[in-house]
Amino acid sequence: MYREVNAHFDSTASWFTKNGKKFFYEDGLGPYEYLMGALSGCFCSTLCDILKERGISIISIDVHTYGEKRNQIPSTLKDTFLDLRIRAERIEDENAIRQCVLKTQEDCSMYNTIRCVSQMHVSIEVTA
Repeated sequence: MYREVNAHFDSTASWFTKNGKKFFYEDGLGPYEYLMGALSGCFCSTLCDILKERGISIISIDVHTYGEKRNQIPSTLKDTFLDLRIRAERIEDENAIRQCVLKTQEDCSMYNTIRCVSQMHVSIEVTA
């Protein structure tokens, strides 16, 4: 599947667009924040698909995604963290949910792309 965005950079503003919507690079919000958002979105989307396939219902997923960049050039991510808080409909599904997260680590394209340059760390908290 082919994916694309258009980007603009000048001395006053920088942004990328997708389907006519602008996403601005602002103070504190730049390429790595968008990368973390993309990783969170891809990981949760993949996880939800796997949960659905296995007939497991959840209420919500909150994810805190962050990373540490290397000091040398290229300054790719050294360590990337995903802290998942999953609210399950049934706490009895916790072990099955944990297995789905492991499967997601195998299947998520963004996770596996970033894993090529970064050590990945995933923590999971499941509540009902």
